[in-house]
Amino acid sequence: MPYIDIQVNGYAGVSFQRDDLTLEQMQFAGRRLREDDVEAILVTTVTAGVDQLVSRLSRLRRLIDQDATLRKLMPAFHIEGPCLSTAEGYRGAHATEHLIPATVPTMEQLVEAAGGPDRVAMGTLAPEVDRDLASTRWLRDQGIVVALGHTDAEMSLLREAEAAGAGIFTHFGNGSAATMNRHDNIIHRAMALDKIVYSLIPDGHHVPLFVLRSWTRLLGVRRCLFTTDCISAAGAGPDAVFQDWQEVDRSTDTPVVRFKGTPYLAGSALTPPMGYRNAVAHLGLSDADAMYMWYDHPRAMFARWLKP
Repeated sequence: MPYIDIQVNGYAGVSFQRDDLTLEQMQFAGRRLREDDVEAILVTTVTAGVDQLVSRLSRLRRLIDQDATLRKLMPAFHIEGPCLSTAEGYRGAHATEHLIPATVPTMEQLVEAAGGPDRVAMGTLAPEVDRDLASTRWLRDQGIVVALGHTDAEMSLLREAEAAGAGIFTHFGNGSAATMNRHDNIIHRAMALDKIVYSLIPDGHHVPLFVLRSWTRLLGVRRCLFTTDCISAAGAGPDAVFQDWQEVDRSTDTPVVRFKGTPYLAGSALTPPMGYRNAVAHLGLSDADAMYMWYDHPRAMFARWLKP
């Protein structure tokens, strides 16, 4: 079956966060994605300095535009950060020193570097760092899908953000503290929203599969979609070389990346076919519902950028 993945940070040993990325590396990652039946992805950039992100987005766009096959496979970007919560736990693996408040000029810089609204499908930010939700509204007005993520916003602010145009919650259940109030916490607050869609990583590491099974039942399949949120370890062979602080845990049939020598997650190594298998085998989803969450829902939500 075909897949559409809205959050891909790298694949098959190729990191999209590299500043020396080559066309050959992008083409290799593209071939491996297509071998895994991936029809389209949103190339995702993560928190870095604004100037570095501008350069990175510009480089990625230029590389993709040199190859018509890549252009179809990678039609648009997902910009995750740098406007996220600085609170420990909620920032996840994003570099603290580069996390900044959201401003419209910063959004304009990043979107322009990526090629404008026709090339940026989604932006993830934390509403508590977006004063008066100005950046949320600006992204909405450009037609860009606004995602909430890496946030511990209060219920009232989450409702305001949803009313201002936020349409999806990025990798729901992740980017949150290990210890939280058992009732008033970001997971329960987000689940109380009325219209938001929830993206879920079905690898069994970022969120236990039995929890995802409960959430898809409570929220309903029509308000959920799947993503890998994978880094370069996804689809990479055992000899692939990663950052010296990363190690790939292959102790289960779905590998995951950890900070070396710790139990802490440092990225996803999930591939879409692995995620589909987990969805059907462990979440109790039918083939049709799994396909909806892996393909039909993201295709409909991001139709502006996904050409037939």
